Amino acid sequence: MCVTSRMNIKRSTEETNEIIHRMLQKYNAKYMSDTGDYSYFIEENGDVAAGIVANSVFDTLEVDYLCVAEEYRNRGYGEALLKKIEREAEANHIKRIILNTYSFQAPAFYEKLGYRQLFSITPVFKDYSQYYFIKEL
Repeated sequence: MCVTSRMNIKRSTEETNEIIHRMLQKYNAKYMSDTGDYSYFIEENGDVAAGIVANSVFDTLEVDYLCVAEEYRNRGYGEALLKKIEREAEANHIKRIILNTYSFQAPAFYEKLGYRQLFSITPVFKDYSQYYFIKEL
């Protein structure tokens, strides 16, 4: 029996991506308790200038992404956001923060802030590398 003949595979949208994400979160909740949201943004002149999306599970906080809009870079926003979640994580007895970044993004930035590279994949695509970092709190 060919199961694929009954499937209707479609390109996903932002809305369906969010539904899929909630489905995964619901499933994971059976196994992963003690979670927390560590997501923040900085607003300037009515714009979202920078933001961080991060979540904790048990005693580990994972940064999904951190971004500073190009016109707001070099103002300390990225560092401020990381320091904010580090302080909160420590207050909540989180033991470590993990994250990843690409070679064209910010590996030196994370190292400067005390994150230690665990490993890298070189190349991950084209000539770019992907770096995985950890910071013990």
